[in-house]
Amino acid sequence: MSLVRERISERLAAGARRPVTLLTGRAGSGKSIALDHYLRGLCGEIVRLDLLPTHGSLTRFVRALAAALEPALPRIGQSLAIAHERATQSSKPSDVLATWLAEHLEKVPRTIVIDDFHHCEGEAGVADLIARAVELTRAHVRWIIATRSSADLPVSSWLARGDTDLPIDEQSLRFSSAEAQLLASEVAPAIAGASVAQLLEITSGIPASFTFGLQTIAQEPVIADRLLVAGPDPFGRFASEVLSRFSPTERKLLIETAAFSELDERLIAGGDDASPWLASVEAKAPQIFEFRQGRRRYHGLFMESLCERLRELGSSAARDAARRAALALERTGRIGEALAIYVRERLDTELVRVIEVHGFAFLEAGRGESIHEAINALDPLVQMMSPVVLAIKAMSDSSIGRFDTAESWFALALDRAVDPLRAQIAYQYGTHLLRFFRREAVGVFEGLLADPLLADKLRAYVLAALGPAYVFERRLDDARRATDKALALAGSLDAPHVFARAHHQAAYVALFCGEAFRAKELASTSLACATEHGYFDVSAGALSVLYSVAADIEDDPVESLRLLEAVGDCAAKSGSLINQLISLVASLEIEVERNNEEAAELIDQKLRTLDVSFAGRTTYDALLPTQALRETWAGGFRVAYRLLATSADQHWSADRRALRFAEVALYAAAAGLESEATDALRSAAESLTLCGEVDLRVQRARLYSALASIVLGRTEAAKEMLAVVDATPHSLSRRLVALRRTIGALYERYRGARNHNELLGYLKEMGDCGFAGVARAIAVLPLADNAVTRIGRLSVSERLEALRFADGTSSAGDDPIRTIAQKLGCEHERAVRRAVTWHRGAFDGVPFAVRS
Repeated sequence: MSLVRERISERLAAGARRPVTLLTGRAGSGKSIALDHYLRGLCGEIVRLDLLPTHGSLTRFVRALAAALEPALPRIGQSLAIAHERATQSSKPSDVLATWLAEHLEKVPRTIVIDDFHHCEGEAGVADLIARAVELTRAHVRWIIATRSSADLPVSSWLARGDTDLPIDEQSLRFSSAEAQLLASEVAPAIAGASVAQLLEITSGIPASFTFGLQTIAQEPVIADRLLVAGPDPFGRFASEVLSRFSPTERKLLIETAAFSELDERLIAGGDDASPWLASVEAKAPQIFEFRQGRRRYHGLFMESLCERLRELGSSAARDAARRAALALERTGRIGEALAIYVRERLDTELVRVIEVHGFAFLEAGRGESIHEAINALDPLVQMMSPVVLAIKAMSDSSIGRFDTAESWFALALDRAVDPLRAQIAYQYGTHLLRFFRREAVGVFEGLLADPLLADKLRAYVLAALGPAYVFERRLDDARRATDKALALAGSLDAPHVFARAHHQAAYVALFCGEAFRAKELASTSLACATEHGYFDVSAGALSVLYSVAADIEDDPVESLRLLEAVGDCAAKSGSLINQLISLVASLEIEVERNNEEAAELIDQKLRTLDVSFAGRTTYDALLPTQALRETWAGGFRVAYRLLATSADQHWSADRRALRFAEVALYAAAAGLESEATDALRSAAESLTLCGEVDLRVQRARLYSALASIVLGRTEAAKEMLAVVDATPHSLSRRLVALRRTIGALYERYRGARNHNELLGYLKEMGDCGFAGVARAIAVLPLADNAVTRIGRLSVSERLEALRFADGTSSAGDDPIRTIAQKLGCEHERAVRRAVTWHRGAFDGVPFAVRS
């Protein structure tokens, strides 16, 4: 029962022109009721979060906010676990979570209302999360926050930027004399105006205290003189008066149930019907209850009074009441809320029990952040006694790249576990090994499959994971058979996550088996299922397979960028920084190859602000080819060479190694590092002999090798490599055909042809195909300094001496040979001999172009 106050609603409406509206005031000042009245007349999408004491941490606050948003954003809760895990790895978790939240909120106008924000006061990161989220969504989301104190919130910054007006404070929320008299005329018309004025004075116009007192007096007007006296804690007198109307047994139950955040009949009675008791209590004192979003709970000030009485009974009584409340929550399936109470009360035994029963299920259901918070609350010695706790710690360390510590935790967990729990932990251990490309993963998975008692759901997961494990072992037929079995088993189970995961990993296997069409089909099926159920991490994996097909097989940069954007979107919604990084790095490489400097700069800005401290060296190395290509645009071939020189051996597949060695050779050749270029070309050739099917990457490696040979002046070697490329023309994409034509023109130019316009035409064709950045690098190669030009610098006597030196019949000293080497651009005597051997026709006086 409350009074609608238009003046407060008008203040709230006036604040709608700014991103943030604040209501501040002590308990009972009327913030929640003012919000209720205002929101009833508000149009558009409204999300309301009424915080409880159990929400008092960054983890539980974000979970509560996600739950409030789920009706409008059904997949947000599913993605929180991964977002939270990534946040814990960041130096500022609140920023990661704010970015995740903003990605889900997208650009849809909505109002987010957070009431009782004081329950998170002083909790690290919560206010920072709100501040960052406001900054990211200020253009389309309106935030209304009601709290007892705004000290944690950046109110000064918001005021300075114009993001908020002055808060609607306690003074504004107090009842005026006219409002008090109007409410009294509706609630208790028999009470005299003087008594109403006296009640308004002793309660200082605090709405909750005034209304509660008014209802209490209205039930027994004879007590008015006793209650309407000046003094401290007027509400305490009202509460005592109400409690005196109950029997000792009823009072005891009222005090003990103060531990419940809401008064659900099933919670109170432990499974019995508590409706009669609640009806009896409400009949005697209806003012002690209030309803929020259809749920009954104690009046805020009255509950504080009950909690104070509970504390007076001693810490053990309060602890026992909290334990009973948590057990009641467990019985009704509200495990997350029970965990929050156990964490708050530091009840380690109960925490371990709940983690062991529900830990893995919570992780699979996307509620991992609750489990991780519970584990962190445990005493370290207690953690060491539970195999489930140890396994979850291992899984967490594995996901952030801490291989050695994860190994230790897994070893302890497996040592202390028994089946069927041990099988679950062993599967997680296998996925950990797979993540780090360890050969032992195959043995772990095969050992699990040998157990006839292995549950079907776990068997499907193991078979699906075994496929990629076999791929790394080059056992492609075994990989295909394993994933085929996984698909068949997953199809018979009512388990969407298994289905989506099995199809994603089968798509990965098909991709490496050269079955591009099947890979696309499987990945598309996985993506559809994962999207439907909000498995954003699986969606990102399926999209990555589709991107690999578009980039490595179809060579379609536009489609590749679209898919990478989708990968980044899923990564942001799941909070996966590593997938975000992969998306940005791959997109940057494509944009640089396209010479799209504006888009590349935007990606650079995102990369600079992305916290990837956990990503490791491998992730940073993925940026090197792009950095190297950009260096070449200004002729920085030596820098480009140094960036890539040591990175080729790190690639696990022969075609990738071949391409990287070919790039290294090209940059070394252009930098005048003949020996280094020669070594890289030899390594590229060795890697190419290990490649099976001729694909785009193989052909690109061959073309770069040919280009490097041309720059070195080895046109015969280039000619041979181009012939190898031309032997399989079907494996050239449109972009690579343009590159092949350009290199062909360069070959002719190095042989002395005057084909400047033809070369420019092919370079333009490369730009039209999305290779403008590569064309830009080719355009600054030392094209004019070809073999024929260098030989032309030698006098006739120097040519004769060079021939004698190459034949081993020279009697000249070192100085003439050094002069010849300098004119030929050779770094040492061995290079002079090679130059003479490869271009002997030019030395003999026969035109090189004719002799070739």
